[in-house]
Amino acid sequence: MAKKDYYEILGVTKNAAEDEIKKSYRKLAKKYHPDVNPGNKGAEARFIEINEAYEVLSDTQKRAQYDRMGAFPFESGFEGGHTYTSTGGFNIGDVNFDVGGIEDIFGDIFTRKTNRWRGTRDGSDVEYRVKIRFEDAVRGTEIKVPITDKELITVRIPPGVDDGSKVKITGKGSPGIKGGKPGDLYIITNVEPHPYFTRKGFDIYLDLAITIIEASLGTKISIPTMDGMTLLTIPPGTSAGQKLRLKGKGIEDKKTKTRGDQYVIIKIIAPRDLNQRASDLLKEFQKVHPYNPRTGTG
Repeated sequence: MAKKDYYEILGVTKNAAEDEIKKSYRKLAKKYHPDVNPGNKGAEARFIEINEAYEVLSDTQKRAQYDRMGAFPFESGFEGGHTYTSTGGFNIGDVNFDVGGIEDIFGDIFTRKTNRWRGTRDGSDVEYRVKIRFEDAVRGTEIKVPITDKELITVRIPPGVDDGSKVKITGKGSPGIKGGKPGDLYIITNVEPHPYFTRKGFDIYLDLAITIIEASLGTKISIPTMDGMTLLTIPPGTSAGQKLRLKGKGIEDKKTKTRGDQYVIIKIIAPRDLNQRASDLLKEFQKVHPYNPRTGTG
């Protein structure tokens, strides 16, 4: 099996800065994302590979270990690592945790809060941080969490969690002493950025680039949502920065059981390097349809 070069996968050099790595990841993830390549197994495999490379190179410690040892410690099956599979949303992209055993998990990843009592003592609460994809945060997912070195439990992450959200699992923290009750387990979610979606509350935002002609005449464009691709109508005379709303295409509020909206922000991109014919046509258009968008601005 050929050795993986995570720098080559992301198209960056070994001396690349964090911003350069992130920029390249977002560009590639957007290109190969399953939402825009439905049914394309090659694109799906490439997307998994891109996410694997970014997970390592975006983490300072993992990147340093990779530079020393290569990709082998981070690949599935290595005895020093644990892999937790996300089952929500797309069935791709495992959530990988580079840990060296249960002592490391409870010593580094978990934060213990202990109440000391005379005699009987309740168990302390435990916090467990997990990295999940944007889609899984929106739709909900399941993860495997180690309670001891021999016990794993399945935890359901509900739809709509945000970065830093806590999911409480009663009685799964540290055991009590002398009859004390066990503590609780708190799952804290770290949500990865999406290549082109952003989130504000329960609403989702998407930037959409269109041409001057599409903005002027109107058109229909297929765009991604959390429910798959949908056809968006661009009305004639659309302006740059205009916000188009897709009702109910946002994130579920678990308290009200309603969903937010998706907003599409229009970006009008002017053509460059016009040939003479195109330039003449635009000048002719200016003559037959003169207008000043700055009228009234002073």
